[in-house]
Amino acid sequence: MINPIWVLVANAGRARLFCSSSRNGKLVEQAAWVDSEARLKARDMLSDKAGRAHDTSGQSRHAMAPRVDPKSEEAMRFARMVCDRLAEVMRNTPCERLHIAAAPAFLGRLRECMGGSLRGKVSSEIPKDLTAFDGLHLRQHLPDFL
Repeated sequence: MINPIWVLVANAGRARLFCSSSRNGKLVEQAAWVDSEARLKARDMLSDKAGRAHDTSGQSRHAMAPRVDPKSEEAMRFARMVCDRLAEVMRNTPCERLHIAAAPAFLGRLRECMGGSLRGKVSSEIPKDLTAFDGLHLRQHLPDFL
C-alpha cells in the first residue's frame, strides 16, 4: 500500500486535514478543528477593564496594558492543539509527506509548535489561507508537485 499524502490547511480559527492516496488523487477531508474563541474580539476575551496604576512622578493614574495580546495567545493555543492532533494522526497512520497551507502568521505559530518527528514529515509550506476551499477546489490552489 502506498503511504498517503496529507495536506493541512489552517488559519487562527480553523484547521482542516485532507488526505490523498497519490500525487494527482482526490483530496478527501479526514479531520477538521475549529477554535470558537478565535472569532471573539480581544476586548471580549478579557474579563474586565485594564487595571489602573499611579504614575511614578506625580499624582496621575493611567491604564495598564495587558502583557500578552489575548488574540495572539489564543492563536498560539490553537496552533499547539492542531500540532498535537496532527502528530497523533501521523502516529496512527503512515504518511509519505505533509504539505501545509496556512495563513502566514499562523504558519509561523505552527512551526514553533511542531515537534521533530512532525517537522520531518513536512514537504512544503504555502503561506496562504486556503481553509475556505473544499477538496476539489483546493487542488487547484496547490502546486503541481503535490
